[in-house]
Amino acid sequence: MIDEVRQSTDIVDVVSDYVRLHPSGRHFKALSPFTQEKTPSFIVSPDKQLYKCFSSGKGGNVFTFVMEMEKVTFPEAVEMLAKRAGIDIGKYQQQKAKEEDKRQASQFDTLRWAARLFHSTLQSEVGGAALAYLTGKRGLEPGTIRRFGLGFAPESWVHLLHAAERDGAPVEHLVSLGLLTRHPKRNTLYDTFRNRVIFPILTIGGQVAGFGGRTLSNDPETPKYINSPESATFEKSKLLYGMHAAKNEIRRQETAILVEGYMDVIAMHQAGFTNTVASCGTALTRYQAKILKRYTSRVLFLYDGDNAGKKSMLAGIDILLAEGLTPWVVMLPGAEDPDSFIRNYGKDAFLGELESEKSSFQDFQLRCYQDAGWMESPDTASKAISAMTRSVALIADPVQKELYIDELSRKLGLSRQTLREVMAASDTGRTSREPRQRRDEQAPQPPARRAPLSVTERTFLEALLESTFYGNEVLDFAASHESMFHLEHPDAQAIFGHLVRRFREMDDRDGHLDITSEISSIGMEEASNLAFDILFRLPVNETTRLTPAELEQHARRCLSHFLVAVKTLVLEPLQKEKQRIIAQLQSAAGTHEQERLSRELLEHNKQFRAMEQEVDESIRGILGE
Repeated sequence: MIDEVRQSTDIVDVVSDYVRLHPSGRHFKALSPFTQEKTPSFIVSPDKQLYKCFSSGKGGNVFTFVMEMEKVTFPEAVEMLAKRAGIDIGKYQQQKAKEEDKRQASQFDTLRWAARLFHSTLQSEVGGAALAYLTGKRGLEPGTIRRFGLGFAPESWVHLLHAAERDGAPVEHLVSLGLLTRHPKRNTLYDTFRNRVIFPILTIGGQVAGFGGRTLSNDPETPKYINSPESATFEKSKLLYGMHAAKNEIRRQETAILVEGYMDVIAMHQAGFTNTVASCGTALTRYQAKILKRYTSRVLFLYDGDNAGKKSMLAGIDILLAEGLTPWVVMLPGAEDPDSFIRNYGKDAFLGELESEKSSFQDFQLRCYQDAGWMESPDTASKAISAMTRSVALIADPVQKELYIDELSRKLGLSRQTLREVMAASDTGRTSREPRQRRDEQAPQPPARRAPLSVTERTFLEALLESTFYGNEVLDFAASHESMFHLEHPDAQAIFGHLVRRFREMDDRDGHLDITSEISSIGMEEASNLAFDILFRLPVNETTRLTPAELEQHARRCLSHFLVAVKTLVLEPLQKEKQRIIAQLQSAAGTHEQERLSRELLEHNKQFRAMEQEVDESIRGILGE
């Protein structure tokens, strides 16, 4: 199954779901999804189907990338990619059913189970009122409800709890995920979501991360919306609702529409605006802006037009600008939101509103300050202008920054020099305040660094790893002579030991050892990253399909390369010992000590020559010379 999934999956296509890739020779480049950087150091090789992040040191294949981004296990990554490639995994799941029953379900499995329960409940008799609310009052079509996996939690304290006990879902997971709540006095469990329409919140890759719930109660004391509590799988600040469904269209249209609520997203998608996402009921965060930046450089704000919505958009504009995105704003008339406007006036009227009311972020800022009366007196106008120039200062591109200064100068009737001075003063004030704000913060400690890998051991690993593409002759030799090798670097030893062990476990010694999968399963992140780094740097074979003769030639070259590395590796400790004796001999004071060290050096030279001769004979014998 793993081979089938890999052969059906292009790493460039998968990685493009998470970062914006740009062609760079034979490779693709992007800003690292693992670190905050301004210069791209994340490289994807379509030839090798590998990625390498030079800022974090991480590397791997398509499976390890999905594991990193989605925080899932290797089997879960394989399953996600299989579904993405349209591969039927039913036959493989049936083969592993007994083993899976014994394995404790992960939290993502539990979340997926809960989402299916909520969805089936909505379709049952118990969910009749909730379904009527969604289809009647909110105008949702059955296909839309299925596409977003909407569900229902009935007005029961134990519906989810009893279903978990019936289906064998781990109750402890449901508690840690916030789907069950423990009564502080009675020490009993009850359902967190009750009498609520349920909105599953998915990761970019389509994994259920948490839930939002909209009450159907008219009780003013009941919160209208609640979300899953923060957990290892659910961090609201790092999720965008609907992103899994919108990412491709955002990339195609080169624009993301950002709304406030779950229903806004769903209504927009149903109306055909499938590049719409929401910020999960929170103010826009820099992490969410970074996600958007992977797919586009333009974001259209479409929040409610009340004071709270305007305030959120003003703050969000600065966040987007700081991440290199260009914000635009549309203000809907009156108290309308996207969901209500589409239901009341239809798709065509909404499209016309988008086209006629779209304004730049500077026009929106100026309009907000004018509506609030800030531009009527010099003291408040000065504050407003200072805020607008601070926004411009966040723009990294110098040409864009200059153009926005020109535009603001025309709108305000102030000289560009004045605006630059205001911007410089604001920037200086912010810089001078930063040290005081961080005075009590403890300086971050640099991570402990391991000793660098020696040239000898790296050459040895390069030959070993490259050889696996042309057969098992080198691995067979390494497994037969394992006692000869002593690798000082722990990561190098882990790589070598793992590959030798996996070769010995093969039923068919002439079979193919999938090197990238084996590296993924080493179990030591540093060792895996090192092995992937070596693979990534190996030269690419220009021949798309090797003939048997070419394959044999490549295999023999790899074996020869490996044996030369073996000779260096075996003799290097003896060479170091020789240098140690010579150094002691040069500093020896007494005659007796000099004679003793001279005899030791003579004996060591004999051992060195004997070992060198033995290794050379072994190499000639292996190569048939």
